[in-house]
Amino acid sequence: MRAHIFISVFFSLLIFQVNGQVLEHTMPKLSLAVGFGGTSYRGDLTNRFESWGGTFHAGLAFNKKKRMNGFLHLMIGGVRGNSRSYVTNSNQTTQIAQPNSYFKTSLISFGYELRINVIKKQSYILYVSPGIALLRFDPKDEYNQSFSNQRLTRASGETYSNISLMLPTKIGGAYYLNKGYGIGCDIGFLNPLTDYIDNISKLGNRNKKDNLLQINLLLYIPLK
Repeated sequence: MRAHIFISVFFSLLIFQVNGQVLEHTMPKLSLAVGFGGTSYRGDLTNRFESWGGTFHAGLAFNKKKRMNGFLHLMIGGVRGNSRSYVTNSNQTTQIAQPNSYFKTSLISFGYELRINVIKKQSYILYVSPGIALLRFDPKDEYNQSFSNQRLTRASGETYSNISLMLPTKIGGAYYLNKGYGIGCDIGFLNPLTDYIDNISKLGNRNKKDNLLQINLLLYIPLK
């Protein structure tokens, strides 16, 4: 719903600006990026990306150079997952464990992305974007209690930090209109370097780390 309002307001402003005018496409050297998106989880409680959570985005997009530019990025959102058919890999523990089959977690990250322009024209760009970021997460149960202190949900002696590095990789594009305003989107994997987004690792039945898929819609506001 918020994304629909965001898009409607944006295009209303565009119609107001271009009424009776000829658009002059300009690409600013520095823009404020704000927008909304969706994030989906895949891990021990699901083998595919399915349940989606909303995310808010803000950042500074540098666009001075032709080939490579930076993007400082803040993300705030959340994901959840569950599996009624989840079965514990009991060979990984010597205690009576009660691993969770449901979780929800907030996601807060701040990082830097290097946008490598595949195509850069006067009015639009297409890019690939590897990056690095710090991610804070806190998986909780259906009663909003953190799993970090619920030791029986994990193998004996298993602990983890709720802060992790992640190495996002995305592809995206942006189209710039009158006076440097632009609209863009990107899609990619966040690649967190942790297997505890869902609180499950040693008791899990997957050898791969948890991952997050993200799709975003962004509005660019010229600053310089």
